[in-house]
Amino acid sequence: MIQLFGLKLLSGKKEEMWDFIKRKINSNEKVWVVTLNALMFLEYFKNDEYKYELQNATISIPDGIGVVKYLEKWGYTTERCPGIDTMLKICEWQEHKIFLLGSQPGIADKAKEHLEKTFPNINIVGTHHGYFENSDEVINKINNSGAEILFVGMGVPKQEEFIYKNIHKLNVKMAMGIGGSIDVISGKIPRAPKIFQIFGLEWLYRMLREPKRFKKFPDLMNFYFKIYRSKEMPINLEVINL
Repeated sequence: MIQLFGLKLLSGKKEEMWDFIKRKINSNEKVWVVTLNALMFLEYFKNDEYKYELQNATISIPDGIGVVKYLEKWGYTTERCPGIDTMLKICEWQEHKIFLLGSQPGIADKAKEHLEKTFPNINIVGTHHGYFENSDEVINKINNSGAEILFVGMGVPKQEEFIYKNIHKLNVKMAMGIGGSIDVISGKIPRAPKIFQIFGLEWLYRMLREPKRFKKFPDLMNFYFKIYRSKEMPINLEVINL
């Protein structure tokens, strides 16, 4: 594990990260997993409130290729650990009660149906869309369902804000922000082809399919020039043992 700008970031092989997450879920500790990508990293540096929220997460995983390359620059080798792959791995374990929160009305239900077909013994105890005003009603629904794992797909930074503000009210063992994974699993939008996944270019595929996403391109370039190309080594970049 690496301490990076106040974040506890898992590194290494994907399987090792998943094993660590599994051990955490089965411990008595409430776990919040952040799936860190370049846009989140950039938001982290320009938004002090968001920075504080992420620093309170239990662990982060290197979801984006930009984060992986940044670590490689300073001599730390790690695989990407995409949030959607991590979500599907947890579903594959079929050991915990799961709640899906996010996307437009009805989409989480479709994702639930797909997951139940893929993993026959999975136990998805509830769903709710991500367009709500009363958080307390949603929290009560999650708690009353008996959910142990909460996947939150409401986009950045909304999903992290929701988890940070409410994790102490939730009776789950683990909460994790998953971006657009509910949309992908439901079939609403396709996942990037394997070749894009292999080279860490899923972000480019999404931009090509949804041109409105190109408005985020300047932010990605900002990440590259201000953070990745910086010759100044982070003063708090270190390996830590948990």
